[in-house]
Amino acid sequence: MVTGMRQRHSPGRPSVGIIGAGAGGIAMGIQLAAGGYDFTIFDRADGFGGTWRHNTFPGAACDVPSHLYSFSFALNPRWSKTYANQPEILAYLERVAADHGLEPHLRCGTSISTARWSGRCWTLQTEDGDEHEFDYVVSAVGMLDVPHVPDIPGARRFRGRQFHSARWDHTRSTAGERVASIGTGASAVQYVPAIAPQAAHLTVFQRTPIWIAPRFDFPFTAEQHELFERDPAEARKLREEAFASYESSSFDVDAAQTHEQTELARSYLMRKVVDPVLRAKLTPDYPVGCKRPLQSREWYPTFALPHVELETTSIAELTEHGVRTVDGVEHRVDTVIYGTGFKAADYLASIDVYGEGGRRLRDDWSDGAEAYLGTMVAGYPNLFTLYGPNTNGVNSILYIHEAQTTFIRHILDTVAQRGARAVVVTEAAQRRYNDELQAAMEGKVWLANCNSYYRHPSGKVVTQLPFSGRTFFERTRAMVAGDYLLS
Repeated sequence: MVTGMRQRHSPGRPSVGIIGAGAGGIAMGIQLAAGGYDFTIFDRADGFGGTWRHNTFPGAACDVPSHLYSFSFALNPRWSKTYANQPEILAYLERVAADHGLEPHLRCGTSISTARWSGRCWTLQTEDGDEHEFDYVVSAVGMLDVPHVPDIPGARRFRGRQFHSARWDHTRSTAGERVASIGTGASAVQYVPAIAPQAAHLTVFQRTPIWIAPRFDFPFTAEQHELFERDPAEARKLREEAFASYESSSFDVDAAQTHEQTELARSYLMRKVVDPVLRAKLTPDYPVGCKRPLQSREWYPTFALPHVELETTSIAELTEHGVRTVDGVEHRVDTVIYGTGFKAADYLASIDVYGEGGRRLRDDWSDGAEAYLGTMVAGYPNLFTLYGPNTNGVNSILYIHEAQTTFIRHILDTVAQRGARAVVVTEAAQRRYNDELQAAMEGKVWLANCNSYYRHPSGKVVTQLPFSGRTFFERTRAMVAGDYLLS
C-alpha cells in the first residue's frame, strides 16, 4: 500500500523523470535543460556520478582513454593521465553537472522501485512509497547497476566480513588480513594488485582465466595541460585518435585482428609468467574479445608475490572461517571480496516497469532484453533507456550517451511540435531492428566458446552493439517514418 505523498510535476510543460544520476542522467539533464523541459533526476546515492560514485575500490580506473571518456561539449584539458582513476572521473562528472546547473533537479537518496504507465502519464514510486507523475521517463541506470553476488552455500555462516567490489567496505583496511577474492573480471584486475602488497595473504579464486594486454598509461605534463587549455583542438586530436582506434576494431571471430590480438596477449602472458603451472592456469581457451578485453601491467606480477595464491579448484561453500573448495581444502580468511561483476544482461532488474495494458517489462524481456536503437521499447510509451540493450562495447559509452540523449530530445521536441502527448515505437520496427542486430552478431567473437555477461541465459547477445559507434550515431539522427506511433 502506498503511504507516501503523490506529486505531479509541472502540469504546464512536458515533465521528465530521469532514473539515475550517472553520466547518462547528466547528459539527459543537459539536453532537457536546453530544451526548457521540467525534469527531476532520481538517484539512490548522495550525488552525481553513478557507477563512478559507487565503485570506490582500490585501483578503480577507466579502461577508455580519458579524452574520449568525456563529453564532446565538456572537454577536460586537465586529465592527469591517459586512463583516469575513479576519483578524477567522479570529480569531472560532478563538475559537468554543476556547470550545467543540474543540482536543483537532483533528488538524491531516492530509490525508484516501480514505474507504471497509466495511459496518460508515468508514475514513479519510490521505496518509501512516494509517487511522482511524469509525462516521460528516462532510465539512466545502465547495465552496471545491480552487483552479481554468487549464491554460495554457507555464506551466512562465515564470521568474517564479505562485500562486493562495487560496495567496498572502507571501514577497515585489508592490510594485514587474509583475503579471498572471488572472480577475475574487470574490477578484480584493478583491486587485486592494489591490495595484494599489504595483505597478509591473498587467495584469488578463478573460474575462467582472462586475457590481459599491457596498459600504456602515461601522465600528461604541465606543458600539455597548458596546451590543451590554450588550444582545445590539441585535446580534441587525442580524442579523435582514440575514437578512430575504436572505430577500426573488428569483432569478427575469424578476423586477422582478432587472431593478432589473441597472439599478442598470449605473448605478453608468456613473457610475464615464467612458472609453467601458473601460466597454464592463467591461459584462456577462447579468443580475445569473447569476454571483456582487459589491460594491466600489475595483474601477472601480482601472482609472483610469495603470499598471493591463484586457486582454480571450484568453491564448494563458505565456512565459519573461510572458503572450502570441492577438494575439501579450507582456505581460512578474514575477508571475502566478490569481484563477480554485475547482472549486466538483466536490464532494469532493480525496477518493476509496467507498460500498456499492465504488461511487465521483466516478462517481455524474459528471453533477453531488446529495444529499438537501444532506446525505446514497443508497448512502453514515453519510456526511454540510456545504455540500453545492445549499446555496449564499440566505443566510449559517453559518446553513445550523447547520441541517445540527442535522439530522445529530438523525439520529445517532435511530439510537442505535432501537438501529441505520447510516442511509442512499433512492434514491427523494434522486431526489424533487432533481427538486423542478431543477424549481424553471426561470426562475432562474443558468440565464441566462453561465458560472459554479454549473453543472456537464452544465448542471445543483449549487451553488445555489432555496428560502429558512428553508424549508431547516424541511425539516431532521424525519426524514420512509420517506426513510431504518436497519440
